Amino acid sequence: MKKTIFFIIMILVLIIVIIIAGISNNKSKERERQAFNVQFESFVGKTMYGADVLTIINKAIDNNTEYDIKKDEEGFYIEDNEHSLRVELILLSKNSEGKLEEKIHQMETLEKVGLNGFISNFGLTSFECSNIEYNKQKRVSKIIVKQLEI
Repeated sequence: MKKTIFFIIMILVLIIVIIIAGISNNKSKERERQAFNVQFESFVGKTMYGADVLTIINKAIDNNTEYDIKKDEEGFYIEDNEHSLRVELILLSKNSEGKLEEKIHQMETLEKVGLNGFISNFGLTSFECSNIEYNKQKRVSKIIVKQLEI
């Protein structure tokens, strides 16, 4: 009888330890996700310049490299709904009629052309982080940055 009670108590203690470890692990992942999101959410709605945009792009590239996000045949990162991060830049230009046009560029396109060239051309240009999208895990997955002036 004593052995049975001792065995039941040991099983309950083991179950409680496993549950506490799981809760601790979930809280740790939540803190990590929040820290990741905060570094990008701080840019939302604020005017920034080319260097800030370059910082966002470099963080996105570093993230995709760290999590080994695969690229398609054109060199664009493939979304995985877990860790991938994309940055889209909406750049302004004037057409032949003198009207403003918006053109969307992926961060990979700018990376191929050269990010140093981006700084020399857009270093003092105003931008705004106009939108942030999240994936199923509530982690930042897409950042849209818009040029405010030519």
